[in-house]
Amino acid sequence: MKEQLFLDVGVEKIDKKYILDEKNTRSYKTTHYLVAKDNQKQIKRELGDYFVIEYFYENLFLKQKEIQKEVEKIFLSFFKKYMKNNKVLIVGLGNKNVLADSLGIKVTDSLIATNQYHDFLTIPKVALFNPSVTEKTGINSFKLIEMVVNDIKPDLIIIIDSLMTNQKKYLNKAIEINDTGIIPSKALNSARSITKKTFNIPVLAVGMPVCLDINKELYTTATIEEVINTGSKIIAQALNNILF
Repeated sequence: MKEQLFLDVGVEKIDKKYILDEKNTRSYKTTHYLVAKDNQKQIKRELGDYFVIEYFYENLFLKQKEIQKEVEKIFLSFFKKYMKNNKVLIVGLGNKNVLADSLGIKVTDSLIATNQYHDFLTIPKVALFNPSVTEKTGINSFKLIEMVVNDIKPDLIIIIDSLMTNQKKYLNKAIEINDTGIIPSKALNSARSITKKTFNIPVLAVGMPVCLDINKELYTTATIEEVINTGSKIIAQALNNILF
């Protein structure tokens, strides 16, 4: 966590000329927007392509299938753009012992690894990696990911992590997918970003805002376990369905 702050200006405040598409259903709302040089300062995000799926809290549980299918469509649009040789590295960031920080690991725990197989030519080669947190390993997460990327040489890197937000309306009520990358262990001075420029490989960042940042203090809700379990299931199932 703490790698990215989820949208500290509301989606509704983004200039319409940067919104590529909007979809409203009874189950969710999806906004597809672009961060360019001339709106980056206002939106306070990295340059790139963003999808935000918003929903009422109860719809995370009652409308899982609908939200999952929307997540699949977004992944598919990025896969068509970036996947060339059907080889992907999926990285689950976080700490499995801290519930609010366990989203990435819970997702990768539910995915299927196939990179070890060499005889199945019709399925994508998927490698999974959980670098844990620097405080536990003593090794910067970036360095661990760098070693795996250099060995695997994937077409696409997908990084999944819990996010924080400074706007209560998004807490436990959104999923974001973008192609701008992420900064593991941002709180450390040695942190380095993982973007397309880092390894010359496209990077998708996937996250859910599960902590509220108020004056540098983090808060969550009593239902965080249900949110993490359900959210990770939606993301993992969407990826499994597309890849296999």
